[in-house]
Amino acid sequence: MYRSTYKFYQVITMGILFSSLLGPAYAQKKILFVTSNQEFYGNSKITAANHFEEIVIPYHLFVKAGLTVDFISPKGGAIPIGYINSSDSIQKKHLYDAFFMDKLEHTLKPSDINTADYSAILYTGGGAAMFGVAEDQTIQNIARKIYNRNGIIAAICHGTAGLAYLQDDAGKSLYKGKKITGFPNKFENKEAEYYKTFPFVIDKAIESNGGNFVYSDKGWDSFVSVDGRFVTGQDPSSASKMAYEIIALLEANSPHIRKGTTKNLDQVFSEWDNAPHKPGLAAGLLKNGEIVFLKGFGSADVNHQSPITIDTKFQIGAMSKQFTAFAILLLEEQGKLSLSDDVHKYIPQLPDYGYPITIKHLLSQSSGFSDFLALKEIAGWRSKDIFTQQDALNLIFKQKKLDYIPGSRFSQSASGLILLTEVVKRLTGQSLAAFSQQHIFQPLGMTNTLFYDDNELIIPHVATSYQIEKNGLKHNHINHSIIGTTNLYTSAADLSRWYINFENPKTGSKKLIEKLNLPVTLNDGTTTYNPTAGRLLYGQQYQHAERGVPKLWTYGLEGGYASNIFIFPHQNVTSFVLGNNNRYNGRIAMDMAIEVLGDIFPAPEKIDFTQLKTIKITPHKLETYSGHYWDDENAAARRLYVKNDTLRFQALDSNEESLLLPVAENVFQMVVEGDDVIMLKFRKENGTMKMVYTYGESDEFVYEAYQPIKHSITALTEFTGNFYNKALNTTYTLSQNEKGLFTSNKNQPAISLSPTQKDMFLSSARNLGGIRFARDKQKNITGFYINSDRVKNLFFERVKT
Repeated sequence: MYRSTYKFYQVITMGILFSSLLGPAYAQKKILFVTSNQEFYGNSKITAANHFEEIVIPYHLFVKAGLTVDFISPKGGAIPIGYINSSDSIQKKHLYDAFFMDKLEHTLKPSDINTADYSAILYTGGGAAMFGVAEDQTIQNIARKIYNRNGIIAAICHGTAGLAYLQDDAGKSLYKGKKITGFPNKFENKEAEYYKTFPFVIDKAIESNGGNFVYSDKGWDSFVSVDGRFVTGQDPSSASKMAYEIIALLEANSPHIRKGTTKNLDQVFSEWDNAPHKPGLAAGLLKNGEIVFLKGFGSADVNHQSPITIDTKFQIGAMSKQFTAFAILLLEEQGKLSLSDDVHKYIPQLPDYGYPITIKHLLSQSSGFSDFLALKEIAGWRSKDIFTQQDALNLIFKQKKLDYIPGSRFSQSASGLILLTEVVKRLTGQSLAAFSQQHIFQPLGMTNTLFYDDNELIIPHVATSYQIEKNGLKHNHINHSIIGTTNLYTSAADLSRWYINFENPKTGSKKLIEKLNLPVTLNDGTTTYNPTAGRLLYGQQYQHAERGVPKLWTYGLEGGYASNIFIFPHQNVTSFVLGNNNRYNGRIAMDMAIEVLGDIFPAPEKIDFTQLKTIKITPHKLETYSGHYWDDENAAARRLYVKNDTLRFQALDSNEESLLLPVAENVFQMVVEGDDVIMLKFRKENGTMKMVYTYGESDEFVYEAYQPIKHSITALTEFTGNFYNKALNTTYTLSQNEKGLFTSNKNQPAISLSPTQKDMFLSSARNLGGIRFARDKQKNITGFYINSDRVKNLFFERVKT
């Protein structure tokens, strides 16, 4: 056995490791460990320390049970630790766990503590525990408040010294008549110099304060006393038993745990059973503003097999947008801005486009700005390039004209949210990251949440971003530092605090929360935005029915991070999943929600198309719908054709086909897996067939029939050449090979261009969308326009070589 004492000032390993979270889920409230800053016994030169085993064993078991642990000391900061047994596997694991050791290096000050966050307080032992703790009135007050909130007070070995002066609000003993144990004076070495420095004898101090001090004469036999909500252990051998007793009390006393409604939840995550080598996720489930499930699965760092916990940070991608929206509405509520304000009021250097662009336009995706991410890709930025907030702003500022009059229509553009981050900065003098920290995260106790606006910043306790491939795992690095649209890192525990705030707001009013869930509108005040994801809300989430039941939802996919949130407002159920497993986690989040929702859905989980009422249509009639269709608004091409006397649907760039069933005259329903209702309606206008596509409750996507054009190799030659856009300082070279026309620039792989109509091509890259060539009066090609769902009429001029 090796025992040593040393003060921890540096994190001893650079790996980001995490504590275990594999057991049952408990309430969100945390456990507070009390430690000492004392380096020496009294005024002597004999080194003192906090007992490592008495800290590590309870910590390990609490985290394994799904509980969060914080540490305080009278002065805060680093504490001395000792009595280390490096041959013990649990102690050794935590000794080299940077997450855990960082907590010991940065213990909280008593003044940092919000007692409402804790359901138990544990005084840890070691010789240092005899000094500086018992007399600290702030710590006494913390313990009293936790106890008065139906919390637990615990102590182990010399940690019981911290209970010496505990009193209730009336100034009487907090544990009068209760059995309390600790390290008995009988076992102390009374001739030793350390003993002579003790300010008091633990046995007598407890009894003087009205307690009934008890102990085992045998010693080192795991003796624990449980009397009401006081749980105390005699010596280090009591650590495990004491922790289990605390867990049992928490489970019995917690109104948040509803095992009857969550008994099958572990089965949802069964693929991570005994799989420390796999990236995983953290999940949370809330009902009526209370946590019913909060747990982690899989590995945050597969190299070290560090388990994911409820405090592990994940990037939540586009789910970050809701915090930007909240910040803007909070500033509106504070009277510092109005949604009707012109953005030029805050960003005067933004070009004058001839129309006012309001804060509401930016928030509702109706500003007319092209999407900066689409411009980024078109400009040739690579995923490995460092991309900053200023880079994003520069792309937006370079837009010479808007895609449409602000507030007249919607488009999928995140540029508005980037500009809103600048509004926050200009208005408050703080970055969105700093403003959110002060006004959102800190008030809600979201200590593991931050906007990542510095690509060089090292984030502690974060799950590694992984790319899962056939040959194994790869790191999926994220090199951008843009915020407002992405790059918020948070934990499952913190995200639950955020959504609990929707029920009982601590920051922002109930009225603000209600506005988050209102649909955005155009200038007319009535027209809403309904893409296939659902109806867009001010909170940057979508309203979309799940099998006939209203829900709010959104997701984030960034690098190897994948997050999903489903909110059923009428049932007060919120379910979310955060992962580093490089996959869409929506199915898992929905399965969790169903556990507490039960059978409330009027529609089936999967449509039974054998029971769908259809009409008969002759093959000849079906042929009238076949052909090619083009959606000019979104630059999408579709092909319909008859096969085996049925109509089939296919994207132009796909080999997959979908069966269409006739359900009414000129109306077809697409056969899909699941409950999604996709309808196609046909009508003729001026002799041209049009196809109207809807996905659930989405807006209509209108496709127009066209006759495809095929170019000879010779004819394609006139489309080749170099084309330049000054604003993006980007050139595309159009060339041809045996497969047809293709394009590239210096940073992008080859992009194929498929002819559709006269002077029109569909690109294989989403953000290039459709390319429409422009000609002068002599019919010579002068350039081309890029049109997609995110960019409109971006012109590239033909240049001579």
